[in-house]
Amino acid sequence: LALPGQPALSAFRLGKLLAELTRIDARVTGLQSRFTYFVCINAPMPREQRERLDRLLLSNDGIENFAESAQLIFTGPRPGTISPWSSKATDIARACRLDCVERLERGSCYAVEGAVTLTEKELSRLGRALFDRMTECQFVSGREAGILFDVQPPTSLSTISLLEDGRD
Repeated sequence: LALPGQPALSAFRLGKLLAELTRIDARVTGLQSRFTYFVCINAPMPREQRERLDRLLLSNDGIENFAESAQLIFTGPRPGTISPWSSKATDIARACRLDCVERLERGSCYAVEGAVTLTEKELSRLGRALFDRMTECQFVSGREAGILFDVQPPTSLSTISLLEDGRD
């Protein structure tokens, strides 16, 4: 599930990011952001649990709504990692008896408004200014963020004898 959330950034921070985006592409005219919660479930979620999850994630804050004309850019943790936020939020969800929740992750969704419709390549170029490449990545859609929950088998262990095979 990809669930929209409350505003992610202050007006000041959005203003700075908008200035950066307009420097990259002068056709950008507006920017909004909200948290997006990515939820890995192991069974269909009963309505009562979904309501509990919404109360837990939104904390009575309203969902940030975007203009219909806005184009979306999703960012989130790098695949193959479990963020500290995820670890704690998943523990809390389990304590709240949200039995079908396997794991939670939090990302951001940015709504870019422009004078024209931007191509996917142009959006991707803009998106690089919106996240930290060391710890985050960009997704084309909330659906694509499903790779956050892919489990990779561990690779085999290799040992290098530094004393025998290393340099003198």
